[in-house]
Amino acid sequence: MISTSQMDWRLRCQTCRTVYDVGPMVRGCPECAIHGKIGLLELVRTAPLNSDGFAKRVGRGLDRWLDFLPVQDKGAFLSLGAGGTALIPSRIIGRRLGIPHLYFKLEQQNPTASFKDRFVAMSANAARSFGFRKIVVSSTGNLAISVAAYAAALEMESMVIVPHGTPAGILAEASFYNARIAVTERDLRFAALETAARRADWFPIGLFLAKPVQNAFGVEGYRTFAYEVVEQLGEAPGAMLFPCARGNGLYGAFKGFLDCREAGVIAALPRLVATQPEKANSIEVSLARGSDSAVELPPFQSVAKSTSETVSSDDALGAIRASAGFGLSASEEEIQNAASLLAEEGLNVESSSALPVACLPKLCRADGFDRGRPVVCVLTAGGQRWMDQTRNAPPRVFEAATIADFEKLLDAK
Repeated sequence: MISTSQMDWRLRCQTCRTVYDVGPMVRGCPECAIHGKIGLLELVRTAPLNSDGFAKRVGRGLDRWLDFLPVQDKGAFLSLGAGGTALIPSRIIGRRLGIPHLYFKLEQQNPTASFKDRFVAMSANAARSFGFRKIVVSSTGNLAISVAAYAAALEMESMVIVPHGTPAGILAEASFYNARIAVTERDLRFAALETAARRADWFPIGLFLAKPVQNAFGVEGYRTFAYEVVEQLGEAPGAMLFPCARGNGLYGAFKGFLDCREAGVIAALPRLVATQPEKANSIEVSLARGSDSAVELPPFQSVAKSTSETVSSDDALGAIRASAGFGLSASEEEIQNAASLLAEEGLNVESSSALPVACLPKLCRADGFDRGRPVVCVLTAGGQRWMDQTRNAPPRVFEAATIADFEKLLDAK
């Protein structure tokens, strides 16, 4: 059998299927461009996986799986410890919903407190391996912080493009890592990223989308979701729920589960579930309409800001269909209630990260859902920098001028 160390990678266009050597091709497929089209380039392996590669892993997080990822120089790869996050059982929510094996994947344990570190670790290391020393990103929050942090660690310059209304805490944290910050109108930020991509010295960390600026590398880091969950559970879950804006995280995990099935580590794929806010539920609407491509919706600003995109990716939509999964959505009240429920579990998450829990009751009513199989909710980010989005009870602050006052508080019901 072929060992994982002998694996190779190529870039392949999803549209015309032309194959290229791996390089910083951030503007998509050149062959498609000749014909006035945008071709999305995707990284593909040229050698098969096998079960031997999943045994006797060393290290933790992304470092544990470098043989499975498109990393040119494994010795120089800098992960900052990304990945390897805990998978913990629910004590409260699972019992209330009658899901005996409900788990939470705690992505707030990543270096910058979000799942974006898996994406940015792959992207920033790729940029450095290609000789870039400047990286730029358009983001509403978590991705900007992650890019700023990895740029600092890799001794690179960073520019983050954010829309007006971005929380002050996000701006302060990015500045802490010495990032330059460009604040623009929401609709202008993508044009700004395209402008940077035309500069030879800036590597744009875009998403994996059929857009003028593309990034084939980051989504590959999300394969590790599957590797870790299978290793932690000892099997594939019955269902795995992701908060989704574009759906890169879900699609990357899908690729990882395909790897696990190909290697014989699991027999079947889990049902992948995209969870989104109502009115920003491109995947749910697309599935309901039977559309081959993701349906674009009117702009909507949810309390779950990180998932308030008008359209999701076709790849995420295809992954859900291929895994017999679901697209579900939640109201603003349901999202905030779910964040409060997670607080009862001792977990503080960004409002967007509460979406999987907000959608669990609807999953329980879905055709074919098996309550007896493990269910994993991916909690993509911590809530500390997003506290203004969370519906909190008034702080329980009491004046205790004397010890007698304090003793009254101790005895209060």
